[in-house]
Amino acid sequence: MRITLNLLRTTMAVLIAVTMTWAFEVNAAGQADLGPRWQRPPAPHCTTAKNVVRLASADIAEAAGLVLAEVKAAALERVVHRNVELAYNANRYVRLSSRVPGVISEVLKDLGQPVRKGDPLVVVDSGELGSAKASLLQALETAKLWQTNAGRERSLVEKGIGVEREALEAETKAAESQIEVNRTRQQLRNLGLSADQLKTVEEDGDTSSLLQIRAPLDGIIVERNAVLGEFTDPARALLAIADTAVMWARVDLLEGDVASVHIGSRASVRLDGLPGKTFSGTLTWISTQVDEKTRTVAARIELENPDGQLRAHMFGKAEIATGGAGKAIAIPKEAVQWEGCCNVAFVKADDKGLVFRPVRLTLGFDAGDHYEVVEGVKDGETIVTKGSFILKNEILRDAIGAGCCEVEHLKK
Repeated sequence: MRITLNLLRTTMAVLIAVTMTWAFEVNAAGQADLGPRWQRPPAPHCTTAKNVVRLASADIAEAAGLVLAEVKAAALERVVHRNVELAYNANRYVRLSSRVPGVISEVLKDLGQPVRKGDPLVVVDSGELGSAKASLLQALETAKLWQTNAGRERSLVEKGIGVEREALEAETKAAESQIEVNRTRQQLRNLGLSADQLKTVEEDGDTSSLLQIRAPLDGIIVERNAVLGEFTDPARALLAIADTAVMWARVDLLEGDVASVHIGSRASVRLDGLPGKTFSGTLTWISTQVDEKTRTVAARIELENPDGQLRAHMFGKAEIATGGAGKAIAIPKEAVQWEGCCNVAFVKADDKGLVFRPVRLTLGFDAGDHYEVVEGVKDGETIVTKGSFILKNEILRDAIGAGCCEVEHLKK
């Protein structure tokens, strides 16, 4: 058959038909194959390479929008291109809550304000805290009493006028009272009191019910849920602090990327919200598992952020260097077509550019806008780049008797 003027008008219909035809691909075991198409090897039973597509004239090729390019071997820098999303450095990020229930009596820091380690942030008025302080003071006095009593009873025994049983009872009570002191001290530590604050309670007899929540690290207030006068409890986060000097860029690697990248690989990140700027970083973590649903491997790039331009949840793209570069054949991604069982490219088979034969491809590396070709096209051959999907569609349509151009089936 010859190409008709209906070719361009039917292109969209063909695309829809092809999508429906090949939407559910199965592997040899009859199971859905979820791997990336470009990584799949050619199917052994594929007969696409036996076909030749012949156009009627150069005008038809021009109308179809075909663009040809010569394949040349060149130095190919192996760089992984993946999408990223920024996040706070989880090693320098904290969410703070009150360790005791109470009423918020003061909020000393607001969103965006810098804080230093130890700065008071929120004050909570808690009756539980006051009670715990009183329990410590009571335990201290009881311990002093029993220690004095135990000393006196032991002195009487040594002088021969005391009873050993009474001395042992007093010493036991002294030990138990000291255990109670340690318990109440630990309770106050669990409620958030520092060593200096405990010292103040014991020396000054402080029974204040006010609990200061302090910053555990230097950073910036990035979240605030504390409202003056509201009741709070340990389950409610009041503030979040992040040290934004170093940010994380979360990236999902393909399974095939893991063999090329490694911890310590150099990376550069460009963000959608900061056009024209590039941020350098290092790959610091690669997950040990593949996500069961997405079939990707989570990884992390650390980026220095001294000027604070990087913000959590920004989107962008990362280029991760694999450390490998060499001479290879690479073709544009738009030249590669999936025809149902293998990846193909269309090679010019005559001098006029009217005859094209599909060749099965084995692709090696995703180089951004290009794929490395391990097997298939050769150095010096001319392939179709733009418009190659039209030739693929003609092969598929011819297989069901609806082709618009001449498709020859070659015999070996």
